[in-house]
Amino acid sequence: MPQLTDLSTPIYTRSDLVAVLAGQIGHGDYPAGTLLPSERVLADEYGLSRSMVREALRTLSERRLIDIIPGRGSVVRQATVSDAVEQLIKIFDHGRVTPRFLIEARAMIETTASGSAALRATPAEIETIVRAKTACDRANSLLERVSWDLAFHLAIVRAAGNPLVEVMFRAIQPYIVEILFRSLTDAEVTRKGLVFHDRIARAIGDRDRDAATAEMQRHLTLGLTLFGSDIDRNLNLVAREALESLVTATVTFEDLMRLTHEG
Repeated sequence: MPQLTDLSTPIYTRSDLVAVLAGQIGHGDYPAGTLLPSERVLADEYGLSRSMVREALRTLSERRLIDIIPGRGSVVRQATVSDAVEQLIKIFDHGRVTPRFLIEARAMIETTASGSAALRATPAEIETIVRAKTACDRANSLLERVSWDLAFHLAIVRAAGNPLVEVMFRAIQPYIVEILFRSLTDAEVTRKGLVFHDRIARAIGDRDRDAATAEMQRHLTLGLTLFGSDIDRNLNLVAREALESLVTATVTFEDLMRLTHEG
């Protein structure tokens, strides 16, 4: 059971408690099916009234993070795809961000990073890039492919040798996860896009800065022509629709949260 009290995060209100418990659930401290501590335990641990704790648990239930079962307590729900996307939207609310804006931002960061990686990457870093590319090609599930696609791009950013570039990439990582789901649920985008991974990795391995930069630029801007009307729509909605189209896929809120912090 996770430690309840976190002195670095003072708990004064119902909203504070909701934020702490939602974060613990999101990070997997309480897996699906787990029984949360009782109202009495939570009240004692955080110095809140039972009524405040009760309201906090009701809020978590309304957010579809837990089920309140009479006679048993509060049980963490197994999130559906829709639940997962809804929670991601609430945490990373970026209503003005469109795929076009994200593509432009990624190009500013990652094309330069690719060129720098071609000059600075160590043999071990090049091996990591190639390994991620190969794993992405061989992935058996969408979630696995998204994870390895993200790992490929993150490995290149790290190989650029500039810690501030990685900070910038991390700042938009939640958005990148969303656009990867849009891209990798589209057969044409997947077919045309993954080809560039091999070209980029080869250019970096060959220490060809110009080629690495150019291939990354072409890779990232594919969506400008292949996303159709989605290119200027709300990225949240685009990602939600892509995920909800996966009738048989199991993608939980915990999966999405893990990807937004991957690496």
